[in-house]
Parts: sequence; structure tokens; C-alpha cells
Amino acid sequence: MVLTETQKERFRHDGFLVVEQVLTPDEVATLRQRFEQIARGEVDAIPPEHIGLRDVPGRGSYGRAARKPAEPPPPPEPHTATHHRRGTQVFPAGGEEYAEQAWAPVSDPVDAVTQLRVLRNDSVLGAFVRHPRILAVVSELMSPNIKLYYDQVFAKPPYGGANRYHQDSVFWKFFASQDLVTCWLSVDDATVENGCVRYIPSSHRFGLVEWEYLPNLLTEDVLARETPVPLRAGDAVFHHSLTLHCSGPNLTPARRWGWAMHYVAAETRYIGKPEQDAHLWEIGALERPEARNGFPLIQGREFPGCV
Repeated sequence: MVLTETQKERFRHDGFLVVEQVLTPDEVATLRQRFEQIARGEVDAIPPEHIGLRDVPGRGSYGRAARKPAEPPPPPEPHTATHHRRGTQVFPAGGEEYAEQAWAPVSDPVDAVTQLRVLRNDSVLGAFVRHPRILAVVSELMSPNIKLYYDQVFAKPPYGGANRYHQDSVFWKFFASQDLVTCWLSVDDATVENGCVRYIPSSHRFGLVEWEYLPNLLTEDVLARETPVPLRAGDAVFHHSLTLHCSGPNLTPARRWGWAMHYVAAETRYIGKPEQDAHLWEIGALERPEARNGFPLIQGREFPGCV
């Protein structure tokens, strides 16, 4: 057992749990170096389409055709005294005074990167999605039979904006049940100032909330429960896939990166449609075109007809 009963009860109650120093400083340095190599397009195994970019001058082409930089998004509308809204998207206020810096040309093209996706097959990073300290925690929070649904690095750039409130499960409605666990691993120190993850404790008890209803749920009293979760590099926060979370704006000139690894119990049923199978295969989530028993097994055993 790696978690105490108190820690497991905290996860069951709050829907998230911080575990300190999951990785050593040397391991974090290895991750950071590899992520930068991938972000610069120096790793052939990671295709350009797995590198998400802000279209700002100086970003580098990464093998893509040059195009006119995108316009900054329109100003948001107020939602509460502390949060803004665009349509059905609700997110922390702040950072508006840095809009010019956020869309200024970058001197380092890595600072234009917003996301790296599906890194688990990389020769260096593959060992980390199977890291024994990560899997030991996931085993106690979810199941000893573990598959990996997806993995992605959230690369909040200098003066990058806030990320909207969401449940991971709203993107994964083809799973039954919705008891997935995400390990959000901090590659840099994540602070309130540079946009650490924020949670609504116990919000996984609301069940699955569709986007159109989310603003009605995120009322002032619910948002008053918002809990920022600062992390040191090498720390991780594990959260339930129904727990509402977001991230604040980056109010600093330095980037803040975190790696999210989304784990699913091998006992979980896959109930998706053929077109969802095709999409999952296209984005690299599957080891073979059929989703049933098509997700990579990380630990334990498979179950017929499941993920």
C-alpha cells in the first residue's frame, strides 16, 4: 500500500489527491529536455499534428505550411465577480492586462507550443506512463488492471490564458463506467501566478454534466469552493474523471508545463460507435483499429469485450 486510508478517503470525498515528489529531480529534468526536443520538432516519432501551436509570429513551422497568425479571441463576458465566460465556457478571470504580451511574437518557438499529444510510444517517455510510483497510486484509486486512454502535455505559454472548467468524462462518454483517473504531473513548479490547476471539491458527485448546463451549475456559491492546487516540479495531482477543474491564467513570462496521463480500468466497457472507433484510431489512442480491447495495457490483464 502506497496511500494511507486517509488519502484514499480524501480522494473519494474531494475527487482529487496531491501526491508529492512522484518523480525525482533527475527524472523531471529528463522529461523537460525530451518535451523541448519534441516541441522543437527534433523527434521524428512524434508527428507535427501532435504538436499544438498558438499562431503567433516566430512560432516555427514544425513542418507545416506557414499561415497568417490568428487573431486574439474577443474579450470575455463576466460570469461572476471572479470568473469569465464565452458561450458555455466558464474560466477564471485575470490576465487581461497581458493580452498584448500573450499574442506578441516569440523569440523561442517552444513558447508558441500549447500542447503535445500521444507521447507514450516515444523511446524515452514510454517508461514514464508505466512508472511504478504512478501506477501504484492509480491501482489504489481505480484498479490494478490499468489501460492508458490518452496522454497530453499542457504547455501553458508565457502570459497564456486560463483554461475553461470541464470534466474529463464529458469528452469520453463512450466509456462505461466513468471512473477514470488522470495523473496530472507537474513538469515545472505550478503556482497560482503561472496557472496551476484548480478544482471544485466533491464535484464528481454531480455526475456527468453536459456543456450546455455547465454555466448553470457553476454559480457563485459553487465557484466559491474553487481550490487552487500549487505543485512543485515532480509532484502530481490525481483526479477523478468527473471532477470539475480548470487552470488559471499564466501571469508570468515563463512557460508552465504539465503532463496529463488518462488511465482507464481494463474492466471498463467500451460503448462507442464505429465513427468513434475511427476517430480514436486516427488520434493515436488505440493499438489497433477496433476500440474493444484496443487500448494499450499498462498493468494487469485484459477483459474480453472491454477497453
